Amino acid sequence: MIVVVVVVLVSVVLAAALYLLTSTLIEPPPPPMVVFGAVEQTAGNATIPIASSSREISPSNLQVRLSAGTSGNSSGMPPPNGSVVLIAGGRALRVFWLDADSDQVFGTGDAFRVTGDSVPLPYSTMFRFNLLTSSGAIISGMTWTTEPRVMGVNIGRSGDGTNWTLLITSTPTGLTTSAVKLTIITSANLTALGPTAFSALTSGAWNTNHAQFVGTGGTTIVVGDRLLISTTAYPSGYSVQIADSQGVLYAHALG
Repeated sequence: MIVVVVVVLVSVVLAAALYLLTSTLIEPPPPPMVVFGAVEQTAGNATIPIASSSREISPSNLQVRLSAGTSGNSSGMPPPNGSVVLIAGGRALRVFWLDADSDQVFGTGDAFRVTGDSVPLPYSTMFRFNLLTSSGAIISGMTWTTEPRVMGVNIGRSGDGTNWTLLITSTPTGLTTSAVKLTIITSANLTALGPTAFSALTSGAWNTNHAQFVGTGGTTIVVGDRLLISTTAYPSGYSVQIADSQGVLYAHALG
């Protein structure tokens, strides 16, 4: 009788130990922990650095998802230092995986770069980027809004006081002198100068426009370009507006 009890107890203990061993072996590892750094926006595009990752991860175990507004879609990981195209907000956008150490596994020090498809991201748009497991569980996410589409301008006077000087201090990329136009409005909200392309604001047309564009980038508008506007024809209290077909880039009173 004692022998039977001992045999039964040993069998139970062995079965329990085997269960614990096998359950430990088949239990999946916990999901990785990934922390994104602050989004860096340059030339209209966004870079998301990987501040830390609890372990290196095979790209086959990951997905990326990009949303703009309320729409977006997902894809498997881009190839190392390559990209995938995702449709978000009705636009084709690209997500690049920057494999910093070229080891072909994802980890700390790597980064994602989000761009338009050969163009910058759209202005004033909220984006959401998520890193997912292959099963779709969210590992980490980041939200950011692209910069507004504006032109930075500093207004001053020339040394002799005869002209307003409008110095361009920042500008969206790719603006051309034929597409961007200057409008000047009186203090009574009347049009003093109708929309006139920068390319038409020449020294030869000064007597007509009483304004001149002085550029250094050829047909492209760049930081450091200037507008000279007559203080006699357009006195203090008048206002300027710089715009193109997509909207107003800058508006301010003179003076």
